[in-house]
Amino acid sequence: MVRPMIKVVVFDFDGTLVDSNHFKGNAWYAVFTDDPKISPPIVADVLSCNVGTRFDIARDILVRSGTPASEINLLVEKYAARFDELVQKAIADRGLILDARKVLDALSLQHCLYLNSGTPESALLVSVERLGIKSYFKGVYGTPPTKEENLRGIIGREGVDTREVVVVGDGEGDWRAAQECGARFIAIASGFHDWSSYTEGFPVISGIHEIEKYLT
Repeated sequence: MVRPMIKVVVFDFDGTLVDSNHFKGNAWYAVFTDDPKISPPIVADVLSCNVGTRFDIARDILVRSGTPASEINLLVEKYAARFDELVQKAIADRGLILDARKVLDALSLQHCLYLNSGTPESALLVSVERLGIKSYFKGVYGTPPTKEENLRGIIGREGVDTREVVVVGDGEGDWRAAQECGARFIAIASGFHDWSSYTEGFPVISGIHEIEKYLT
């Protein structure tokens, strides 16, 4: 059976359009350098197991470091805001992944493009505006809600068959959202996630410069 042509392309952000996964990790170490109670091993331990929001991560680090409960809420806001500042500066300094703008230029002429990220939507919109890429996308969505909920909303708004939608991302959350919604998937081998054990038959590419040949 011939598969439908792709009409909608839904991009992840971190690790897909910007090479930000590694400096997001580094930013957490920088955030806490002035707090002697918070050691790098505590930060590393939290980052290895906490995949929540920046507020969840900051709270977890503070709790594990023995910060008094009465101080935690205020410090969570402080450190999450500092994390945002560092990440936004790094994204602005580094810009898009090589050839990303060229690919977006080409794809936007033939497909409806969306951005669906696990980054809080307010921070995501700041990054997209600073990078000058908002105009490429019919919609820009972050958390909350979840990636799956955002993807279902995109499919519903476009009124397309789920097989006419492809998700492009470098993390298991992107793949899982595509699976749950019945969309197709293209994995980015950014180093963030190991795709070698997956058997579903989706393409794994080194970067979005390879994407166009799979959009059929």
